[in-house]
Amino acid sequence: MKLLSVRCNHCGAPLEIPKSARYVTCGFCDAQLAVHRSGNAYSTELLEEIKQTTDGLVRDVAQLKKSTEIEQLDREWELRQSELHIHGKNGRVSVPSKTGALFGSGFAVAFGVFWMIMAGGITFAGVGMGAPAVIGIFPLFGLVFILVAIFGGISQYQKADEYERARTRYQQHRRKLLQANAEQE
Repeated sequence: MKLLSVRCNHCGAPLEIPKSARYVTCGFCDAQLAVHRSGNAYSTELLEEIKQTTDGLVRDVAQLKKSTEIEQLDREWELRQSELHIHGKNGRVSVPSKTGALFGSGFAVAFGVFWMIMAGGITFAGVGMGAPAVIGIFPLFGLVFILVAIFGGISQYQKADEYERARTRYQQHRRKLLQANAEQE
């Protein structure tokens, strides 16, 4: 068996090792060494240094993974948030709110009731003066306003509720990721 002559990377002592050896323990300082081959050249490296370097790389990769997870979560939230936003005229964007949904539908219902009262009074007076009975349809538009207001209000309220639940889930998930990052450091 052909032996190679190398030096301990820790204490500098000469070592005789088999050519096929990948790892060796120094007989002088008990350092555990990895044997590296590069062409015809051989060298040793302390396994502890390799382990420290590897552990550092593992920590760095884990930190990058957590940062990437947070960035991905933020991007997903931005997309979801834009889906749930209310897009108005002239490109105006707003966050849906339960209060806004209730107020808006309440206002529209009040307008529908007002329309029915006003149109009913005008229609009644018109029919009394000889107008055709077909004008009796105008008060029913108020009923249409009321129905649209109720269904629109329910829809907006549900959208606002969905937005709040999605935001809460996003914030909780983000908080967990940040906490996991802090614990790793």
